[in-house]
Amino acid sequence: MPDLLRAQDTLGKRVFGFAFHLFDLVAYDVLYRLSPARRMWFFNGGYLPVDPDFVSHPEFAGEDHSAMMYHQAGHTMVKDQAPAPRHILDVGCGQGGGMVYLSRLYPEADMTGTERSAAAVRLAKRRTKGLIEATITRGHSGGLAFGDESFDMVVSVGAPTYFGLTLFIEEAGRVVTPGGLISFSGGYRQGDHAKVEAEIREAAAREGLEVLAYRDITPHTFASLKADIPRREAALKRVPWPFSLYAYRWADMPGSPEYEEYEHGLRADFAAVLRKPS
Repeated sequence: MPDLLRAQDTLGKRVFGFAFHLFDLVAYDVLYRLSPARRMWFFNGGYLPVDPDFVSHPEFAGEDHSAMMYHQAGHTMVKDQAPAPRHILDVGCGQGGGMVYLSRLYPEADMTGTERSAAAVRLAKRRTKGLIEATITRGHSGGLAFGDESFDMVVSVGAPTYFGLTLFIEEAGRVVTPGGLISFSGGYRQGDHAKVEAEIREAAAREGLEVLAYRDITPHTFASLKADIPRREAALKRVPWPFSLYAYRWADMPGSPEYEEYEHGLRADFAAVLRKPS
C-alpha cells in the first residue's frame, strides 16, 4: 500500500524506503503489463453494498463493486449539488473504467484521465476506444499537468493516497473551475479519521475550498474486499514472481498485515467532497 513505509529516522531505513519506492514504481507498471489487471476495467478497491440507483453495465461484469467507487464519487457524494459538469478529470484513471462509468453518468461531459503508469495509459487508450472520447495522458506525482481552472469536476479513486492529500488538494483546487467539485476517496493503514479529515480541512482552507462532505467508508470497502477474495486469489495465481509477493499485499489478501488491519479496525478509508466557491 502507498503508506506501507512511513517517515523514517535512520539512514538505513531511509535507504530501504527509497529502494522500496523504486520497486513500487516498477511493480505497478509490471502489474499492468503482465498481470490479469490488463483484462480488467478497474485497478481500485470496491464498495458494497451497491447503491439502489447504481447501474450495472455489461462490460463491467464481475467488477460492479469497483465501479461502485466511481458511482460514489461521481454521483452519491455529490448529488445534492446537482452537478452538470462539462469537463471531468479522473486522476489515477488506471485502465479507464472510471471514465467510462462517469461518461454514463454525464454523457455531455468531456473526459480526461491522467495516470502515472505508461502501461496503464496505453491500456486505457485501447480499452476505451470506441466507447468514449477521452484524452488520456501520463502524469507524475509532483502535480497535475493541466492549466488553471480547466475542469468543473475532478474525481479520484485511490490516487490521493499516493499523491499525498495536501498536494492532491492543492493541485485539484488549482485545476478546478470556480463552482466546480472535487470528489475523491482514499485509504490509510493504521489510519486515524480525525487526522485524515483535519489534513483535508486544513489543506482545503489554505486553497480557499469548501469541505462539503467527509465520510468513513471503511466498512463498505472491507465488505467489498471480503466478497472479492475468490476473484483476487485466481488473479494472483497468474502474477509472475517476485511481483506476486507485492501483489499479494497490495490486494490486502487474508493473512497479510493489510487484511489484519482491516479486521482490527486499524484501516481508515474515506470519501470527501470539496468545492471551489464561485
